[in-house]
Amino acid sequence: MNIEILVVGGTLRAAPYVVAPYSTVVLLHDESRRIIIDPGSFVTWEALEKTLKIKNIAPERITDIVFTHVHMDHIFSSIFFKDASVYVHEKYRLRDYSSFGPIAGQLYTLVISSWKKVHTLKGGEKLFGCIEVFYTPYHSSDHISLLVETENMGKIFMPGDICYTKIEYFEAMKGYKNDEAATFVREISKGCDWVVFTHDEPLELVR
Repeated sequence: MNIEILVVGGTLRAAPYVVAPYSTVVLLHDESRRIIIDPGSFVTWEALEKTLKIKNIAPERITDIVFTHVHMDHIFSSIFFKDASVYVHEKYRLRDYSSFGPIAGQLYTLVISSWKKVHTLKGGEKLFGCIEVFYTPYHSSDHISLLVETENMGKIFMPGDICYTKIEYFEAMKGYKNDEAATFVREISKGCDWVVFTHDEPLELVR
């Protein structure tokens, strides 16, 4: 499969109480499938729409969605891809989304209830012949990281929010961070061509 970055993630910050993270949105595609990894937040729906229009991809042509985890900055735009099959770690069903707040709880319920075809993951799966799934519950209990074999960019590591910026990555690689997440990042990134971060620009690795 080929991979394309549709939206590069980051975080918007404004005057008091306004912090709006938004995830990187990735498209994998071949002749039969168009897979979005982390479709992103309400901050980036317009950017996503414009990019898909440029590529002449209507929302109903998205066949599958893979989530690194169920946080709103990663999942919100899934509501626009109603025909897609969803792949998500099984522990998302055990979380009490109402505990996120009276408004947030309703928003999570709205988004999750829009998923009509859900396939749950445990970790260890190989999806579509090219995506290796790792269970990495260091950011949230339902978090996964991905290793993706592509035709156009080689082997790509997508750590998700256990390592969401270049700064965190370099801290892990230089040994400034030595927790389980950092150890995992160091090990899996060996032999990879790129790291695609959820909240930063992709990084090409020099072998």
